Amino acid sequence: MSDDRDIIWAAIGFGFGIWSFFLGFKRLRRKRLIENIPTSTVRGLAMGLVELYGKAESVNLLKSPLTHTECVLYRYLIEEYRRSGKSGHWVKIASGDSFYSPFWLNDETGRIMVFPQGAELILPVDYKYDTGLGGTLPENLIKFMKDNAIHYQGWLGTRKLRFQEWYICPQESVYVLGSAKKTEVPEQNYKDELMRRIEELKNSSEKMKEVDLNKDGEVSLEEWDLAVAKLQEEVLGQALENTQTDNPIDVIIGKADVEPMFMISDYSEKELLGRFTWQCFGGIFGGATLSLVLLAYLLWRLNLVRF
Repeated sequence: MSDDRDIIWAAIGFGFGIWSFFLGFKRLRRKRLIENIPTSTVRGLAMGLVELYGKAESVNLLKSPLTHTECVLYRYLIEEYRRSGKSGHWVKIASGDSFYSPFWLNDETGRIMVFPQGAELILPVDYKYDTGLGGTLPENLIKFMKDNAIHYQGWLGTRKLRFQEWYICPQESVYVLGSAKKTEVPEQNYKDELMRRIEELKNSSEKMKEVDLNKDGEVSLEEWDLAVAKLQEEVLGQALENTQTDNPIDVIIGKADVEPMFMISDYSEKELLGRFTWQCFGGIFGGATLSLVLLAYLLWRLNLVRF
């Protein structure tokens, strides 16, 4: 069995090469799309797929879960390193984001609400912390793990964990490629409906129990922020369902069913194009080369061809 391990690894590598090849073409499509769509302004916005670049502003100021950084959008990932035989790999044990919470994009000609649900985030890692087996965690991470009932202790102390967090801060430059949609809810109506639902939540003991995610009898700041953000999602979601395109009052940026392309990034357009160029080259040419080489090796190893 051990003599055939090279065949197994070659087959896995061949499959990875094919996957990289098609991923490279996917990146190429995105690169060409970014190149072909001119950057619009909020004032001159047309319905459909648009490209915008401006400053992020909060609708409801958030705090990132791991570092408590004030932001308009965040995502986090917690992984554990687990061994399998002589090898090991990282396994996701917790993740989350604030895609349910909208934010404003202001390009000085006006501002428009961005609804991040379904977006692909292309951001550098803003916070990363690794702990070796038996290492210690800083207080902010211990608090997060306890508040969310995530076990982090092992036989030899802290398990081998990796924490990563991405966020966009207020007034940070943001690139958005998404679909402009018409909706019938103006800003003041949105705020009024949101405040009505917040008061309704506060006055309901049963609903407040649901907000207490770790069931410790108290609603933490993070749990309350999450509850409010989810209410924002519900208000905007219902607005989108009731859209009447004949007489629009307001417009948001989000993901459309007919055009699934939706990206949010704090890279500039030039930086994004540079990243996609290398990913296209590496995926298409690197993936094709890897697959052909390993295919030849598999054919030779299985005695199907002779060189």
